[in-house]
Amino acid sequence: MSMTDISRQLTIRTVEGGPYKGFNPTVALSAKLAILVLVVSLVGFPTAAATFTETLRDMTISLFASWYVHLLGVFVVVCILLALHPASARIKMGRHGDIPEHSTQSWLAMMFCAGIGVGILVFSVSEPISHYSSNPDILAGTVPAASAETFGSAMRFTFLHWGFSAWGCYAVIGMALGLACHTHGQPLTMRSALVPLFGRVMEGPLGHLVDIISILAIVAGITTTIVLGLEQICSGLSALTGSPFFADNAGNPPLIALLTALVVAIGVAISSILSGVDRGVKWISNAGVIAAFGMLLVFLIVMSDRRLPGILVDGTWTYLKTLPAQMFTVYGDDTSPIAGAQAGWQNDWTVFYWAWWIAFAPFVGMFLARISRGRTLREFILGAMIGPTAMCFIWFSVIGGSALLLEADGTAGGRIIAAPHAFRIYETIALMFDGPWAILMNVAVAVLFLLLIVASSTAAIIAIKSIGAAGGTLSETPTHSLVWALAIAAISGAVMSVGGVQSVRDVMIVAAVPFSGIMALMLVSALRLIWVGSRPRRGGAVRT
Repeated sequence: MSMTDISRQLTIRTVEGGPYKGFNPTVALSAKLAILVLVVSLVGFPTAAATFTETLRDMTISLFASWYVHLLGVFVVVCILLALHPASARIKMGRHGDIPEHSTQSWLAMMFCAGIGVGILVFSVSEPISHYSSNPDILAGTVPAASAETFGSAMRFTFLHWGFSAWGCYAVIGMALGLACHTHGQPLTMRSALVPLFGRVMEGPLGHLVDIISILAIVAGITTTIVLGLEQICSGLSALTGSPFFADNAGNPPLIALLTALVVAIGVAISSILSGVDRGVKWISNAGVIAAFGMLLVFLIVMSDRRLPGILVDGTWTYLKTLPAQMFTVYGDDTSPIAGAQAGWQNDWTVFYWAWWIAFAPFVGMFLARISRGRTLREFILGAMIGPTAMCFIWFSVIGGSALLLEADGTAGGRIIAAPHAFRIYETIALMFDGPWAILMNVAVAVLFLLLIVASSTAAIIAIKSIGAAGGTLSETPTHSLVWALAIAAISGAVMSVGGVQSVRDVMIVAAVPFSGIMALMLVSALRLIWVGSRPRRGGAVRT
């Protein structure tokens, strides 16, 4: 396919009038119909749906666990090699003469904010503490469990899940879209990233299918984010009030509490969206980021422990030196009990995370592409991978590291380890603060969860509408925002009613499979664009 063919802009049919003005009806209506069918099936046949979901989850893990692991490993390797290639400093995500729209500082901050969401708070304490008790190194007997010697191992697996693999996943989508849309003039929608492979075929059913799968992947990812955040909010309210309405004796929020919190969160999200991107959405996002960094600062001041920088340095070094092998490791290749236990750990943690990042990639990658016009390919890859990764490492080292230190020096006495997943951050706060300060921190964390849920939901809805409108600007309509907010609320409630939080994780692991195939094609497509862009013209000039 020639440069002219790649730059020939797609013509995607959109409606010229009526309630779907500016939208591609095939994409917008098909995605909503698929969600409606799923909601009705889950609510109407909950027992059969639960059994079917578990079966699909087991089948997906059996068939695609290694695919997820190797795919994200390839993303990291390719991104690093591209960043090192001399041509990446010359190839620009934009036309000749385009300059970056945002300062480097603002650009890096927006990249980090786009990808963190609720997860970085949900797992801030729970994940390092979990890996402190059990991880593949502990299962293999190479490090002891629950001791100061375990810190490096616990943090390196935490960093594995929040490091280059996650952000490389986003970078692949971002550079594929950025090159196709900013450099070659394609509309900013998911199908455009595959134009270098399929050309104008993407105007038809194949392109519609890509956009529909992308929307459904976003819905799966944001549903998981919402439900995990709701679980934490209910746990926080239980810690504050002691009411059994918010959590049972085992620390599990009942369905009625989760649904009540869902109604509140979606209500706030709808208000945010309807007030406009420049008002409610921007305010909620900024408030969430400020509150998150405020919490980080409070932990640093209260702990004031010189061992926290050591946890960051040791964890980072252990992560970097083990990454080349670890990111392609698939446990369970033999039948030994140790390998089986390691495979179970990997399915519960790594496979879940990789599916989550794949589901999140459409709207995070699209956002990264949107804000990166004028950046060189090298700038984009390094900015998308190194900056946000460093911030995640600092976050987990401070918040999770504080919990590890409390357990290691005997202050916690096993309370954090024994606490249910959703209570661990509140248990840590109870050990760090007294009286009114503990209450204030619990309230602040619960509010922060709400802000991050709303910020992630609104960002997802904006991305969904943009894809449905073929990358056009006519998607900024209150009605469609309301419909998608209700659709996401419906699917979240339906999945929770079938099997609680675990069902949401199962659905997301399965739903990420189709888009993972699209991502693999996007990587090939991006490499083709890079090859075309790096070819010298006559006279030695480089294509840009």
